[in-house]
Amino acid sequence: MSRAPHVAVIYYSRNGTVHALARAAAAGAGAGGAHVRLLRVEGDQRPGGAKDDLRRVPVATHEDLRWADGVVLGTPTYFGNIASPLKQFIDSTSDLWREGALADRVVTGITSSNSPHGGRESTLLALYQSMYHWGALIMSAGHTDGAFTVTGANPYGVSAPSDPDGTVGDAHLRAAQALGLRLSRGAARMAGPGHPGSGHLGPSHPRAAAGRDAPPSGRPSRIAVICHPCERGTWTLASAIAEGARKAGAEVRLLPVGPPQHGGGSRQATPDDVEWADAFAFGAPALIGTVSPVLLQFLEACEPLRESGKLDGKAATGFVTTPHPHSGSESALLALYNAMHHWGVVIVPPGYTDPSVTTAGGNPYGISHTAARGALPSRETLDAATFQGGRLARTTTRLRGLTHQGPVALHGPMRSRAAR
Repeated sequence: MSRAPHVAVIYYSRNGTVHALARAAAAGAGAGGAHVRLLRVEGDQRPGGAKDDLRRVPVATHEDLRWADGVVLGTPTYFGNIASPLKQFIDSTSDLWREGALADRVVTGITSSNSPHGGRESTLLALYQSMYHWGALIMSAGHTDGAFTVTGANPYGVSAPSDPDGTVGDAHLRAAQALGLRLSRGAARMAGPGHPGSGHLGPSHPRAAAGRDAPPSGRPSRIAVICHPCERGTWTLASAIAEGARKAGAEVRLLPVGPPQHGGGSRQATPDDVEWADAFAFGAPALIGTVSPVLLQFLEACEPLRESGKLDGKAATGFVTTPHPHSGSESALLALYNAMHHWGVVIVPPGYTDPSVTTAGGNPYGISHTAARGALPSRETLDAATFQGGRLARTTTRLRGLTHQGPVALHGPMRSRAAR
């Protein structure tokens, strides 16, 4: 039986700016039908005015994370990174992480800084790096809602100017509301029996997936596995990911970009394949810390789809090959996901949601293979890639059809009627 999604808005605020944004995000999630808990982490909150109000907000606990289907995390930016009180709270979740209790949460972020380019983007991206380790599903702001565009078009989340008195303008409050509503719609797709918040393993876990992988009425989910196969290992990984998606019931297109040196004679991928798909797995060799220029050129060719909003709400994951173990195995995937945020997709990393990920090297961002250990991936790496493809397909089955036509009309004070 379906139920209303549970959304936890967890934040640290020193002056009150992030507090105001968090309240607005909670209001947006509540307007979307979610049960909301507005929660803070303890730290050096300054007294007076709005800061006294934020002290009355309950303190977040690990139980709140178990309860939640979706999480909005808020932090001021300090030196381009997460404020230490929120980072300490995230670090304290190690026991939950070890037992797999944090997988498949839908997560997004809000932040503030004194200057427009004082770390608002880098702080949100740093926040998501921790969330990939959780195995969370990362939902960025995208660009299809004008509320995000008018405040600076930050595709990674909502960011606002920091004010000593905690005052936030209506435009930024509206953007935070829209982000809360957007998250509640994604969390609603992941809510229900089998979600970690109900005390069970997530839908991507092999011991919990049986009986819940069937697609909704109508066609199966569509997965496009697209890679630059200039190395045999890249195509081999792509084939394993495609196999995992097919085993999970998806319809799959396995396609190369660039000269089909190791692509099995397949036709070239086109933007039409991206439009056709409900989700995509992109792979390439890593080069100077990012994915190969050939794959980047293909992503650029998909700009008309991004601009028209046709990619918003779809799902994506990534995989890479490298010449050496630490020559881009992580950074190239993070750079790829930075681009995916601009598409407005839900990023589906493997995290540590299956033992095969750890056996294959423990890359929570995506499966990677290094040629230093052989031209072709090991059996352990292929098993992990097969799992990653299946996880993408199973998650897509739940998220499919997720669209963000814009926020509902919200009126009155920025308070969540459902906030605890």
